[in-house]
Amino acid sequence: MMNAAYQPAQPCSSAQPQQRTFLRIKNVIGMLLGCCLLLSFVCTPVLAETRCPTVAPAEIADLFEQWDQSLQTGQPSEVVKTYAPDAILVPTVSNRVRHTPAEIEDYFQGFLALKPDGRIVEQNIQVFCDLAVNSGLYAFAVVKEGRPSELMARFTFVYRKIGDRWLIVDHHSSGMPEQNI
Repeated sequence: MMNAAYQPAQPCSSAQPQQRTFLRIKNVIGMLLGCCLLLSFVCTPVLAETRCPTVAPAEIADLFEQWDQSLQTGQPSEVVKTYAPDAILVPTVSNRVRHTPAEIEDYFQGFLALKPDGRIVEQNIQVFCDLAVNSGLYAFAVVKEGRPSELMARFTFVYRKIGDRWLIVDHHSSGMPEQNI
């Protein structure tokens, strides 16, 4: 007994292989488009995170001037405002690394007693998205034991864009080697 739904195989016409090829190509294109769509959802957050602030080297150079102006206030708390809360300071005239705002403020209590007035001798600025580095040589006019003097040092300031401000996240300063010989 033959099932009414059963249909014997029909001989292939030349149109059927072309239709199958078209359907395969259509499926492959659909899968590729689906993969592209999936990748765009996965990669969009990464692309959004890589938007870098636009900053000219002159703006980074101005950050030293702002820091030096904070020194001119004579108030360590004003100087600390130029540093990020988790900043590290490896200072010029101390053997102790400073890890907290309180430790950084403590360092500047002593340093500001020298009435420092800084100027850049040489600077090298590099910008890496939301980080910027300014390194080189600076000099400070200071008053030691009531007499004017100059303190030369090497420096590296690492700044990070935090909110709408560039703050110091790492500051290393060391005396010139010939001063230590």
